[in-house]
Amino acid sequence: MLKCSSVDARRQTCSWQTLQSEERGLFSSWLAEVVKSNTRAVEDINQFTSDEEKVLYCATLNKVNHFIVEPVFKKKDPVLAKQKREEGNAAFQKKWYRQAVMMYSVSVIKSPPGDETFAYSVANRSACLYYLGEISLCIADIKLALASNYPNQLQYKLFERLAKCYLLLKDKENAIKSAATAKKILEKNKSKFSKEKYASASKQLIKLATAASSKEAAALDNIEIVDEQKAQAPKISSKPNKRMHEFSSLIKVDYDEKVGRHVRAEKTVKAGDTLVVEEAFASVLYWDKQGTNCDFCFAKLRSVVPCPECAGVGFCSTECRDQAFKSYHRYECRYQGLIQGLGTSALARLALRIITSRPLDFFKKQRNSLNVDNMSSDFKTPYLALFNLVGLDEVRWTEDTFARSLMAVALLKILKETKYFPDKSDAETFTDDEIFIGSLLYRHLCLLQFNAHEVYEFLRGDRAKIKPCKNNLIGLAVYPRASYFNHSCHPQIARFNIGNKLVVKSLVRVEKGSEVSDNYGQVYYFKTAEERQRELSARYWFQCQCRACTEDWPLLGKSKEPRWRGEADAGNLDFLESLYTCGADFIENGQREEAISNLVESIDGLYGLIDPPYDALTRAEDKLRTCFNDLGTVVFSDSLLKVNPNEKSSNPMVS
Repeated sequence: MLKCSSVDARRQTCSWQTLQSEERGLFSSWLAEVVKSNTRAVEDINQFTSDEEKVLYCATLNKVNHFIVEPVFKKKDPVLAKQKREEGNAAFQKKWYRQAVMMYSVSVIKSPPGDETFAYSVANRSACLYYLGEISLCIADIKLALASNYPNQLQYKLFERLAKCYLLLKDKENAIKSAATAKKILEKNKSKFSKEKYASASKQLIKLATAASSKEAAALDNIEIVDEQKAQAPKISSKPNKRMHEFSSLIKVDYDEKVGRHVRAEKTVKAGDTLVVEEAFASVLYWDKQGTNCDFCFAKLRSVVPCPECAGVGFCSTECRDQAFKSYHRYECRYQGLIQGLGTSALARLALRIITSRPLDFFKKQRNSLNVDNMSSDFKTPYLALFNLVGLDEVRWTEDTFARSLMAVALLKILKETKYFPDKSDAETFTDDEIFIGSLLYRHLCLLQFNAHEVYEFLRGDRAKIKPCKNNLIGLAVYPRASYFNHSCHPQIARFNIGNKLVVKSLVRVEKGSEVSDNYGQVYYFKTAEERQRELSARYWFQCQCRACTEDWPLLGKSKEPRWRGEADAGNLDFLESLYTCGADFIENGQREEAISNLVESIDGLYGLIDPPYDALTRAEDKLRTCFNDLGTVVFSDSLLKVNPNEKSSNPMVS
């Protein structure tokens, strides 16, 4: 890290961690080498006013060419793929279906394109998923195996399984079609089977066809279908904002010289209102989640679809795989190991992902409109809204500017090798288009430092009760519109994710004209004003002036006396507190909607009666946040693959 004697050490550390999260990464040593080899290189960057000039300057320094870009990624391994397939077969024979799925999935990820192991492993995994009751995933695997050159003479087995799946789903028409296809394939390949094998298979298919054609179309196997309900984004309250469709018409964006852009209530906002539903402009999965979540949509992986080129990422479906390849992954695939080896932070990866997720022409068409505007909010395109988020360049110290410029060069050098730019240039020569994109990378590195949002999934330990629970961090994303919310140590909104989509709901009642604030992680009821100010100054570079800070609100447990808005009304207060208590009880019993109803009524009523802080009100808001989190992506801790009650496993490792 390049140090500056005039800047607070904690602020410098926080800023550096948004560039390089791993000190053992190569970027810090390369940075030190470049600085050592270029006298006054750091100081001289101040002579440049444009981002393009800064990037071009750093790109031409001595020893910059010592960063050699070569493909580094997790490669396919046919030997390991075959080994894991065999281990999956052994687990399947013992009816250890979950273990078999894991082994087959590793085999699938490690299988090179065209290797027969891939098709066999996918087909065998479909059998496991069938017995586990994961019918939709089973059908997807059957289709994937058929599309992956699964041997013709064995395809009847897949269509037989497909017919059984449709029977379970009570889809009689497709069950009949699949059974007929299975019979046709078997007859076509009759010469390839022994008489006994052919007779046995024919008998099973006749039984299946009879079941499919019967009036009841009853399933042949006693399989309990695992029905995984996917969270659906709620509708925006009232109606969408005319200028920003991601926002509700209940809120608007204003500008003030003291606080910059911020969100205000255009109409009265009630607790529970849905204020924002926004797709991520770009998102990145944390490195340690690449084996557990879809790299594209962030869904939990229950059956992985691999990248055909690398063994580093997984997708939840062929659709997600194909969309990733059409955008960012075709560029990043073979360089993920290099990016990780640099020690690149998730934020720096996100800066790159913004570029790789769109073609070069997307940015070139907007080039003439890319003039930093920190006051407006009514931008024509989502990227212009992103580009004009605050990056605090005017208060950034020289050493930090230099480090970010050099990181932009590192990411640009990688982009050049990925063939992102159609016009090929020498590794150490940069075209106008390349420097332009490098300047965008620098801009992203600055603005994401203050505007990126962490993406969560909601981890629950019990299916019947909402608690115990916690938010589980899985990645980082940028939401240009949601970034307009300023911070308050008393949060008025709750954020949750559905995949990598963001939903914002109100926790409190906000009167027309009042600011609607987010919270950047420091809440008044858990940390003192001094602690909060220190952390906010280091991480976000501002001194908070919210009510909780200016009035020095006490920690939770120390606000037991109500501050009446009007005349004291102890009876009504008792009633509203009882609503909160009922809401908490509903949470304990897993009754989310009933809990929300009681908590919203309690919070709205309390705001009409008393002024915060008040312990019961604070707790009610916190409970309501828990309920909202449960509306997002929920993962149960019992397992990724759900247990079928009818599965009889002799594996002592499986509960």
